[in-house]
Amino acid sequence: MIRPSLLTLSLLIPALGFAAENPQVAALAREGHWLDTGWAAHGPMLGRPAPGLSLSGWLNGEVGPSAMKGKIVVVDFWATWCGPCRASVPHNNELAKKFAGRGVLVIGACGSGRGEERMEEVARATGLAYPTARVASASTAAWNVQWWPTYAVIDRNGTLRAIGLKPGYVEKVLDALLVE
Repeated sequence: MIRPSLLTLSLLIPALGFAAENPQVAALAREGHWLDTGWAAHGPMLGRPAPGLSLSGWLNGEVGPSAMKGKIVVVDFWATWCGPCRASVPHNNELAKKFAGRGVLVIGACGSGRGEERMEEVARATGLAYPTARVASASTAAWNVQWWPTYAVIDRNGTLRAIGLKPGYVEKVLDALLVE
């Protein structure tokens, strides 16, 4: 059995070749990106297998390999001290519910190098209902997380299709991915 601290999305959702990519997803990924300075780090990551993601200490259910396989995965990199992260929880809960039946999984990755010990307390206080876990700092570095929240979207083949999205663009990217 794979321990939660060793979860690696690129291994859990193997790329089975490149499907014909919807150009709308690429356009939305660029249009919905937070900052031009961040795009320099995030842009080259797109269209490649998602980096490794080490998670531990799950709340709201542990997400194992079988739960991610063949799913579109939204990773919400968040921090306990981050006001915008906390404010986005109700919308993230709605996204998780709305898209669950369509093969989309929303997971939280809590960590910024400080405050992770408050994850459970903050999750309870904000009503966070989707699975979330502490993320290793090596993972935030591999994903080039530069601000919180950072949203990433991985397609059914394990390919990173968007990262650094503004919260309002996550649903747009999901809608475009679902027609592929």
